[in-house]
Amino acid sequence: MTGLRVGRKSLENRHQSSLKSLLKLIRGLPDRPSPDQIHDLRVAVRRLQVMRRLLPKTTKEFPDSKRFDLSLKSMMKATSQLRDVDTLMETLAAHRRAPPETMTSLQNQRSDLAAGAKEAAARLAQIPLPRVDWVQIRGKKVSKRLRKRIRQQGRIATELLGEVVTDESKAAELHSLRREIKKLRYLMELADKSSPDVAVLADWQESLGAIHDLDVAVAYLQGKGPELAKTVRALLRIRHARYLGFVRKCVMTSGSLKNRRVTPTTPGLSPP
Repeated sequence: MTGLRVGRKSLENRHQSSLKSLLKLIRGLPDRPSPDQIHDLRVAVRRLQVMRRLLPKTTKEFPDSKRFDLSLKSMMKATSQLRDVDTLMETLAAHRRAPPETMTSLQNQRSDLAAGAKEAAARLAQIPLPRVDWVQIRGKKVSKRLRKRIRQQGRIATELLGEVVTDESKAAELHSLRREIKKLRYLMELADKSSPDVAVLADWQESLGAIHDLDVAVAYLQGKGPELAKTVRALLRIRHARYLGFVRKCVMTSGSLKNRRVTPTTPGLSPP
């Protein structure tokens, strides 16, 4: 943890590169963006948001910065439901667990949501780029802020981890854990020196994502009538197996689980 540092020039280059990538994505977005395009757009926005939170408060208080950061939040909100529909359709198609009429209904819903995402992207593309006075930013302060945020994210993730490893039913907490692990991973990736623990976080994120995809599918199908009960049970069996797989990974990479406590080796994660 103490060795994690990010230089001013390194952060500036990453920030400028992320801005450029984001602009390329939103300006090239078609009227009906594909699931992959929406996924890539959301990842680009998240990474930029994590990066911008390391900037000094005075920089973030500039009017153009505040306006831009609000636009990033709006972009995430505009694509959230669309991403859920994409995830749902991909999960049902992969497991062949939905009747054709269900997929047709979802496709129609997706078409409307995709148009809304395109409009949000067009609005974001018109926002002036935020001004950052990089000369006034000090690497030591940014590094200190990075380590502080990693510790904060680590505490949140550890508390959630302690809740979910002994209770499979906590779908909301599992989803929250996935989000916090993702933030922690993106923060650690900003460090000038790469950490092998990033690979652990990425693996956890992928496992949690697979569980969440099934939770979304189950929640959707459970409200569609008793004729889909067999499908729901099949998805729950798959979900159970993936949950056990995630817990095994936690045991292998995080130490022992005792009294709902975890002793992780990943920097930033400490027992709750």
